[in-house]
Parts: sequence; structure tokens; C-alpha cells
Amino acid sequence: MSTRPRGFEDRLKAALLARLPEEAPAPAPARSFARRYGIPLAVGVATAAVVAAMTLAGDSGGNGSLPAVGPTGSPSPPATGAPEIKKDPDGSLRFQLPKHDQIPALVDRLKELGVQVSLVPKRPPSQCSELDGGYRGPQADSAAEIMQGSADGFDFKVNPKTVPPGHTLAISWADYHPLGEQGIGFGVIETSKVPSCSIDYSEGLDEALKARSEPPKDPGKTIEIPAPEPGELSEVVRSLQEQGVSVAVIEKKPASECTHVGGGYRGPQADPEAELSRHPQRSTLKINSKTVPPGYTLVFSKPARPSGPGATVGYGVKETSRVTPCEIDFSLGG
Repeated sequence: MSTRPRGFEDRLKAALLARLPEEAPAPAPARSFARRYGIPLAVGVATAAVVAAMTLAGDSGGNGSLPAVGPTGSPSPPATGAPEIKKDPDGSLRFQLPKHDQIPALVDRLKELGVQVSLVPKRPPSQCSELDGGYRGPQADSAAEIMQGSADGFDFKVNPKTVPPGHTLAISWADYHPLGEQGIGFGVIETSKVPSCSIDYSEGLDEALKARSEPPKDPGKTIEIPAPEPGELSEVVRSLQEQGVSVAVIEKKPASECTHVGGGYRGPQADPEAELSRHPQRSTLKINSKTVPPGYTLVFSKPARPSGPGATVGYGVKETSRVTPCEIDFSLGG
């Protein structure tokens, strides 16, 4: 029900996950890596939290030159909790992908260095009408990409090529973290188009924010199981049904044998406790009334070739009324 990124996205995903909280939600079924981490498709890299707008101040002549940072190659004095900011031999500012709680300190430090910064908060759809878009797309010149490979994985590299004059480096951040979408979002956008807020599309965010002021609700009995292998599926389903779990198995089939395209699964949840499977133990399923609410069903997808190499069982949660006996596996052709 989900696909694995390859190449650059694999390495970027690892860099992002290394900086997520230990209990960050796992990618939901039928939701791409880009959507899961809030990545603006036009940018190629970004996630979801607050939009920190950072424009190079440049000199009075407007040529986009960077402010002085200190001896070449030496780290700047970091603000409390901020990642180190270094100056490359070419004058670029370089720093690693920050953890979520480092973003405000990072922005403060960038301001001290002459970088114009404004935080644009993440908000639920009920509180924000701004639409994503307007970000720079993938650049033909790799040196113009805001995130570049380094010995440590990936770094931000800020210079007039990566953030041209008249553009802003936007970084997302949420004041209600760890609720809401997880990860760090960023992209380069024309300064005149920097939004006043950014929409957090995680499901149940309004309810989760409201619940913070209420006594926590007991999710009841919790069942934890490893994600089943194809040969274990029947026994796992039988056991869960005996324990009162609403569970179903759908078969993946070619389009000639099935008319159901799938979809309709719950997306990333605003409340990490409502995630069926969470980082870093993504192969462990946590089943209770929060992860599989009343009126919803835990769905396992049985691969078309269970004994084939690399065959895996998909899983997700969807409304019981929308569960179908099969789903099209488009990789099988007609």
C-alpha cells in the first residue's frame, strides 16, 4: 500500500528519520514519501511544521553576497540548541538538517548573521487558507540545490546560487509539536510569495489540539504484533478476530480480475498515539481504539504472489464500509 523511495530519496529519508522524534508516525498506506514529509513537489525536499522564511540579506548593491561568519571552515558560535553553522571556502553557509526543537534557535542565529528570517506557522486547515506552491523546482545545476550531499549525509548550503536575490529559504515549524505532521520542511520561494502560514494536513489535528486541554482518554486494550509475513497472515487474522479486532484481508489482483483501485486509507495522524505503526519500530503494529477506531477496520493486503521473492503484506486502516475484497495491483499489468 506504500512504495519505497530509491536513490536520493532513500538517503534523504534516512537523514530525515534520523532527526525525527523516536515515536514519529510511520508513513501511512497510499501516501507518498513526499506527502508524508510535507515535501513540496516543486522543491524536491521539504516537510511539515512552520515556514521559516530566510532571505539572504546581501550587500547594499543587492548582489546577494553573504554576511561575514568568521574564519573560514570554523563553526559560528551556535545559539542555544541550534546546529552549527559553518562557512565554506566559497563563502557559503552550511548547516545540517536541524531537529524540530532546534529551528527557533537556528533562525535566531541566522538573523544574527544577517539572514532575513520569518517563521510561518503550521496550522490546521480550519486556521489557514494558504496553498502550497510557488517553490523552485529541481535545478539543472546541482550546485543550485539548497540541500546538498556532505560527508555527514546532507547539509543545507546557503549562497546566492541556492537562494538567489529576491528569493527566500522557507523552513516549516509547528508550535504544537509533536502533534501534527512530522519532520522538517524547507524550500526556496520568491520572497513576495512567502505564505503567512502553511497547512498541516495530518488527520484529526483540530481534535488533537483540543484534546490537549482535556484529560487523556484510555484507548483500552492494546495489542502489539509484528507485521505478518504472507505465510503467517491467516493465523494472525484469526487470532485478532478472536480478540475482537475488526480485521479484513484483501487480495491484490491484476486489473482483469478486480475493479477496485484501492485507496481510502487513513493518512498520517496528528496524534502520534493514533498511528498504527510508528518509527523506529515500523514493523510492529499497535492495535487499540485509537489506531483502529470504531467504524474502522484493520486491513491487510495479501500479495498476488505470496511465495514470490520479496513478497510482503501491506497494512492500513480504513472505514469498514469502504473495505473491498480485492484491490488492483497495477504492477501486474492487465
